[in-house]
Amino acid sequence: MVLNFDLPKFLAAILSETPRAGDVLLAVGVPPQVQVDGSLVRLQLRGIERLTPFQTEAVVVHLLAQAPPAAAARVRSEGAAHFAYSVPGVNRFRVAVFSQRGTFAVSLRRIPEKVPTLDELQLPAAMRDACRERNGIVVVSGPADSGRTTSLAAMLAEVNATRSCHVVTVEDPIEFLHRHGRSTINQREVGIDTPTLLQGLASGLRQGAQVLVVSEPREAAQASLLLETAETGHLVFTSLRGFDTASSLARLLSLFPADERQEVRSRLARVLRWAFTQQLVPHRDGRRPVVEVWRSTRTTALHLAEGPLNSMALADLLRDGEKDGQVGFDRELERRVRAGEVDVDTAVANAVLPRQLELRLLDLRGGGS
Repeated sequence: MVLNFDLPKFLAAILSETPRAGDVLLAVGVPPQVQVDGSLVRLQLRGIERLTPFQTEAVVVHLLAQAPPAAAARVRSEGAAHFAYSVPGVNRFRVAVFSQRGTFAVSLRRIPEKVPTLDELQLPAAMRDACRERNGIVVVSGPADSGRTTSLAAMLAEVNATRSCHVVTVEDPIEFLHRHGRSTINQREVGIDTPTLLQGLASGLRQGAQVLVVSEPREAAQASLLLETAETGHLVFTSLRGFDTASSLARLLSLFPADERQEVRSRLARVLRWAFTQQLVPHRDGRRPVVEVWRSTRTTALHLAEGPLNSMALADLLRDGEKDGQVGFDRELERRVRAGEVDVDTAVANAVLPRQLELRLLDLRGGGS
């Protein structure tokens, strides 16, 4: 196989040979690689011992020809762009194109053609409860490669299957494609259907949507309008980056000037209904999501408005709120270790507060786990 480059055939061949592949990585100086269960695997392909600058550039030219015009402009001005790419009959991908040391690299993340359900992803029942909310904000957070986009898509599928409402999404880019079900879902992509995330969210308020699904806010104006949307009686789903609820919400607050953050905390405390933060953690049967669940109660809302926003304080708060269906990330890890689903070393390596979790699991280490 010589990479001249028929990318659709190449991707079809890779996914046929490695059906569990998640990401495909193309970089100069190494052969094509795929990510399987979190580990990169170098492919042994005839004629492609190492990718050349010409080959990766050919891939980028092909991809940008299929992408929104704004993507090529971003590559020229910023050296990177991300967008969606479909190969009919093969798969849909989230693409990241970027320059490195004067050459191009490409990451293609596989997007399942069928939107998974909450049950198929083995996500907590609390996520289904969140889909029944009539207003407010529901946040799904996690670090890179945590599956938060997939979980958010599954929650939208739950809304679509159980509620009759108008849903407008504002995505950058659109990844999962949703069909109309009980709900009518209109998906808008930044750079194609709306110039910016901010304008897409603002127009969503005028389009009769009861539910909005919005990509991660990256500036104060976007986050402020997201809060305003919830304050006016809409239900808003969004995503944030962070390894636990405390870091995710702190990241959101950091978008605002320091002298505005206390007011923003008060606004957020009034409208935040649920916050889910997840990581994909190796289990005995492969990687699965472990999810921290924060739920709005009088106690948690007051803490969000006025209390310390750090991991240790929030872990204590979530432990005290377990009767309300809340659970801290490390507590859920501990439960899975004791159920024999995750080994001790893996749990400690993925913990928010590793030393504290290690101490709680000393009895299992002593037993030879």
